[in-house]
Amino acid sequence: MQRSIFLILISTMFFGTVTSAMSLRIHTPVQTSASSDDGSSVSSTGLSVRAILGMVGVGYTTSTLSVKPSSGSASDYGSQALDLSLTPPILSMFTVGIGTVIGGSVPKSQNLDKASGTTTFFNFNFGIGPIDLLLGYRMWDVVQKRKSGLENELKYNEVGVGVGFGF
Repeated sequence: MQRSIFLILISTMFFGTVTSAMSLRIHTPVQTSASSDDGSSVSSTGLSVRAILGMVGVGYTTSTLSVKPSSGSASDYGSQALDLSLTPPILSMFTVGIGTVIGGSVPKSQNLDKASGTTTFFNFNFGIGPIDLLLGYRMWDVVQKRKSGLENELKYNEVGVGVGFGF
């Protein structure tokens, strides 16, 4: 009997309950911040898709940072990442995760050699039946190496909103 109770508790911790066994979540950034010494304004667009089974999630995120100097036209820098997340059943309204940058893009006048870096995030999930309303915060730390040898260091933060669907 004790062994059965122990196995049920461990299974619930790792896989959640049957009602929240799997969910699909989609996020998009609504506000962006970055430190800039030259007075540039920044904004970002993108999409994050995450599948969560029990308490472990796997996701793909794309983000395009648009940097507009006080005088001149905007330049867009893209980043794509794969990430892992954790949503503990005890704190089921909180998700935390980390990812690795797998690609990127730079303005057409530059040639990207490779992109690397990390992204970390946390989300709050507000459940309304099988649907979750999501509010999240994501931090990007990306290095883009160009073929010319120069590097772009992108450090910016995004506040995002989204929706999740439980199955």
